[in-house]
Amino acid sequence: MNSMTLSLNDSTLAAPTSRRIFAAYLAETRYELMRQLRNPGLAIPVLILPVGLYCLFAFAVGAEWIAKDANVGTYLFAAFAVMAVSMPALFGIGATLAVERDSGLFRLKRAQPAPAGAWLVAKIACGIGLGIISYTPMVIVALASGKLALTTAQLAAMSGALLTGTIPFCAMGLMVGTLVSGSAAPGYANLLYLPGCYLSGLFFPLPASMYWQTPIWPHFHLQQMAMHAAGATKFLREPILMAVASLVGYTVLFSAVAIWRLARKG
Repeated sequence: MNSMTLSLNDSTLAAPTSRRIFAAYLAETRYELMRQLRNPGLAIPVLILPVGLYCLFAFAVGAEWIAKDANVGTYLFAAFAVMAVSMPALFGIGATLAVERDSGLFRLKRAQPAPAGAWLVAKIACGIGLGIISYTPMVIVALASGKLALTTAQLAAMSGALLTGTIPFCAMGLMVGTLVSGSAAPGYANLLYLPGCYLSGLFFPLPASMYWQTPIWPHFHLQQMAMHAAGATKFLREPILMAVASLVGYTVLFSAVAIWRLARKG
């Protein structure tokens, strides 16, 4: 009988090193980011729309209000900053994941000899990375025009809160991507996102009769957390701990639905 002795020390059988695992995560993230940036249907509206709308409101619609009250400038900046960091997280992850599931690419990825969580880390990292790309022009415009009366420390604290707050929207994108088809994903994402932008009071304060429903929307909690981080006391309607707890709760809820769906159908 012809037998072959395999050494446990053979590099092909040895457990992958931490360096190779990190390289696998990095490669998956790099390719995911390149794919999203090369999709004009996603990159152009997600990355340009927030700064464009902020310029419209800051220089035209709300210029007089900002001149009278600097707090209005902070409020508007926080509102469109929430839009800038949350849109890539929701639409980028939700649409791409749904398309991957429809085409069978997601199943292929999970069958490959790659770290099990590489695709998840890549999508979340891209959601945060695209949020930074979308948010940075707003900061430049706001500081250059003098429409934002915040110190460097306050702006840094607000930016940290906003980027951390992309995680619930990443989880929302995962939920959308696992529940619906690729063609329907953008529509369902809009159905969750656009009502929240207006009903949460993101762009303008709502009448007192509508305050009861604002905590339903994660947009509201992220804006409140960003305002707290910046030390802006006007337009605050909930404590910082409540805002943080609400965002954590939404992250757990959306992630649980996505995990349940993947476990059922993949």
